[in-house]
Amino acid sequence: MAVAKSNSNTESSFYTSCCYKVANLSGTILDASHTANLYDRYILGEQLGWGQFGIIRTCSDKFNGEVLACKSIAKNRLVTQEDVRSVKLEIEIMTRLSGHPNVVDLKAVYEEEDCVHLVMELCAGGELFHQLERHGRFSEAEARVLFHDLMEVVMYCHHKGIVHRDLKPENILLATKGSSSPIKLADFGLATYIKPGQNLHGTVGSPFYIAPEVLAGGYNEAADIWSTGVILYILLSGIPPFWGKTKSKIFDAVRAADLRFPSDRWDTISSSAKELIKGMLCTDPSQRLTPQQILGIICKIFIKFIILVT
Repeated sequence: MAVAKSNSNTESSFYTSCCYKVANLSGTILDASHTANLYDRYILGEQLGWGQFGIIRTCSDKFNGEVLACKSIAKNRLVTQEDVRSVKLEIEIMTRLSGHPNVVDLKAVYEEEDCVHLVMELCAGGELFHQLERHGRFSEAEARVLFHDLMEVVMYCHHKGIVHRDLKPENILLATKGSSSPIKLADFGLATYIKPGQNLHGTVGSPFYIAPEVLAGGYNEAADIWSTGVILYILLSGIPPFWGKTKSKIFDAVRAADLRFPSDRWDTISSSAKELIKGMLCTDPSQRLTPQQILGIICKIFIKFIILVT
C-alpha cells in the first residue's frame, strides 16, 4: 500500500510547521524539515494505553500547561517497510482530518533515534468501550446522539477519500467526562485512501466488526457502514450481533450474517432502530445504507421521538 501524495495546503503547512526531528538523526522515516526535541516542550506522564507499535501517555506542555496525549511508536517494532509506510500514512491521514470536531486532533509529530511521537489532544472521557462495560447498554436517546456524531465523522472521512477500516467502541473516545460528551474518532493505524469505484483487498479490521465482503476479499468504504451497524447494535443491546468463541467462529457468524433481535434485549427498542440496523448490516454492500441516508433516518426517528414525548 503506497502512501498517497498530498496536494492539500493544510497538510503541507502541517509538515512545514509541526513535524520535527532531533538534531543529528542518523536515519529518518519521516520527511521532517525542522529540528526540535519533544522533551524541550513536553513532559511525558502516566501511561494511558498501548498498541501494536508503542504506548500512549499523558503529555504536558511546559509553556501553557495544556495536558495532551502522546503516542510513542518504537522504531524497532517497525519490522517491514509496510510497517513504516503504515505509520507515515497514519500521520498523513490524521493531518488530513484534523480540525473536524469529532476527530482526535493531531498537534505535532517528533522523530528521534528510537521513537516517533504523535502529540494529540487528550480525550478525558476515555473509550466508549469502557462506558459500555460500565453501563451495559445505552438508551435509544443516548445512542442516537452518539451515533449521529459517529456517522457525521464517517461521512467526512469518506468525503475525504478515507476509509477507517477499524471502527469499534475502543476507537471512539469521549472528549470529556461529562454525560453529554462529544465523541472523537481515533486510531487511524489501519485507515487508508480509497478512490471512487476502487476495491480494496486483504483482511483488515477487528473480528466482531469486520464486514463479510472484507472476509470475501474485495470491499470499499461501505465496509465502514457495516462496522457502524455493529456498533449501534451493541450500543442498544450490550451484545454483538454475530458472536463466536474464537476468531474463526466469529468470522463464520459474520459470513452467515444471521441477524436476530432476541426479545430479552430488544423488546423495548423501537422498530425504527431495528430497521436502521438491518439497513446497515445488509450483506450486499451496494444495497447498504449510505452515511447520508443514515443521518436522514436518524433525524426522522428523533422527530418522531420528540412528538411521542410531547
